Amino acid sequence: MTSFSRNVPHSETIGELEVVRIDGRSDGPAILIFHGYGADCHDLVPLRGLLPNDHRVNWFFPNGPLHVPITPFYSGRAWFPIDVAAIERAMRTGRPREISMGEPQGLAASRKAAFDMISRIGVPWDRLILGGFSQGAMLATDLALHAPQNPAGLVILSGTLLNEETWKRLAPSRAGLRFFQSHGDHDLLLPLFAAKTLNELLAKAGLIGEWIEFSGGHEIPSRVNHALSTFLASCVAKLPSAQ
Repeated sequence: MTSFSRNVPHSETIGELEVVRIDGRSDGPAILIFHGYGADCHDLVPLRGLLPNDHRVNWFFPNGPLHVPITPFYSGRAWFPIDVAAIERAMRTGRPREISMGEPQGLAASRKAAFDMISRIGVPWDRLILGGFSQGAMLATDLALHAPQNPAGLVILSGTLLNEETWKRLAPSRAGLRFFQSHGDHDLLLPLFAAKTLNELLAKAGLIGEWIEFSGGHEIPSRVNHALSTFLASCVAKLPSAQ
């Protein structure tokens, strides 16, 4: 790894992706967090505060490869395109979109870029925790299911089910993988029932999940942060020693 001051956020390019990274110990575990649609690599950096006293952990916050317009004066990043008109229609009518079938265009390219980044980081899969919010949670789930072996943990914050046939086929190979999943009961962007369907798919395949349903929308409330802090600390505590 490139040498930087420990525990200080800094940016670099790893493979095809811009990344904000916070270096811990050179032989320490890694936590990769993928942002949601329209945000960027800085959006979820405050999550590193969930493990305030563990300076071993290396944190990575990649930037989505796609530029997406948010307002006339601001653009964000994304991992794959979405149908914004369909989202607006669903929110207006209260009828949820169906996105669980098929692989979204662009997901394979982001998967490839993320796998390349992980390879360049050089942290073994069993010392690597994957996570994300919204679209980033979908990518993290997809990576975990396509990985060559179980990562140390998976965090799904307001994510949902994609590519159902493929994920259902791959999930049994991830039996024993611990995952944390949270979702708001008034989420108008990604409805609760679809998140529950994903949870049931993973649990049926033998993954070991912690489910947090909260009163709220498309967000990460303090209750989730508290539970996630405990989950991450538990995952890190159970990691094997570096070789």
